[in-house]
Amino acid sequence: NQIQGVSNTSGFAAVDIDFRPPESYQWNLTISREVMKNTVLEVSYIGNHGLHIWRRNVNWNDVPPGVPCKGGAAVGCDPALLNDARFQIASRVRQGLSTDAMVAANRRIPSLAGITMAQSTGNSSYHGLQTWLNRRFSERLAFQASYTWAHAISDVPLQAFTNSTTDPFNYALDKGDSDLDRRQSFVGNIVYQLPSFKDRGTAFSQILGNWQLNGIISFYGSVPVDILSGVNTYGTAGNVNPRPNLVLGVPIYLNTGDETQWLNPAAFSLPGVGELGSLGKGAIRGKSTNNVDFSIVKNWNFGERYSIQFRGEMFNVFNHPNFANQAGYQNALNFQGNSTLPNLGSVTNGAFGTIGQASPPREIQFGFKFSF
Repeated sequence: NQIQGVSNTSGFAAVDIDFRPPESYQWNLTISREVMKNTVLEVSYIGNHGLHIWRRNVNWNDVPPGVPCKGGAAVGCDPALLNDARFQIASRVRQGLSTDAMVAANRRIPSLAGITMAQSTGNSSYHGLQTWLNRRFSERLAFQASYTWAHAISDVPLQAFTNSTTDPFNYALDKGDSDLDRRQSFVGNIVYQLPSFKDRGTAFSQILGNWQLNGIISFYGSVPVDILSGVNTYGTAGNVNPRPNLVLGVPIYLNTGDETQWLNPAAFSLPGVGELGSLGKGAIRGKSTNNVDFSIVKNWNFGERYSIQFRGEMFNVFNHPNFANQAGYQNALNFQGNSTLPNLGSVTNGAFGTIGQASPPREIQFGFKFSF
């Protein structure tokens, strides 16, 4: 109240006074060996630990957990309910009543509204097994293959400019599989050059000789998709869109034959008053990515100055549908959370669980290039 003109409706943006630069500790152990002529195999363990990661837009001036409801009947505190401000805020939300006065009276600093805080309190860890097989170009053949089996855990989003803090008093609630966690990844490529056939004559060699075949195979495991309930059941000052309950025994993923229908809304339910959903962070996954690219190349040289190249290329050869993660998923359940209305706990987002974005389908292109 020492700042002129402030009130419990005045909000601020702030930076934590203890904000620190991020730190990253990395370690690895690699074994490399030639397993056959011109071919090397490497196996590595990779570890990483991140500290002081940016935690963005934390609602610092929130309602502390477990404190008595302050303000009395004037703000709606009900002595018949649990003597807990958050529980009473969540109760008013469930009844469709305004919570503004109760929130204002029970914030950490009641004389101010929301304080959007930038902090450096995030943590992350990564452990990965990486294998790499490499054959250098020899006898018209070269190939590489890499496979990674890994696990990334964090208590803060690692994607740029992403906000997600369930409770500014308990960051452990957001510890789980990172939004960038991919358990498995595989990438392989191969280059094969056909013989020149010079021993069969110039014409035969110019037509069939020295064609180059190239292929790339990619597989990326899925990343987590955040599932949002759309209802403030936790009793915090702002609707942090807490996670829902997971209904045990109900299939999470649909198998309807329609690739765009992915998640089953019946697998999730509205948490009770004052409760945070049982669904853990990062527990729900999107779809994996599978892709095969192929090209064929032929060069004709005319003296030392001129050449013509033909290229035929196919991207996503098998026309496999690869769907966008996170942004492409309808992840908000938008539960009906008002107990005075019918269908309490029903999902109001009819598009929930569907996928609306995908990578391009099969593409084929041909080209000639003249170099001089």
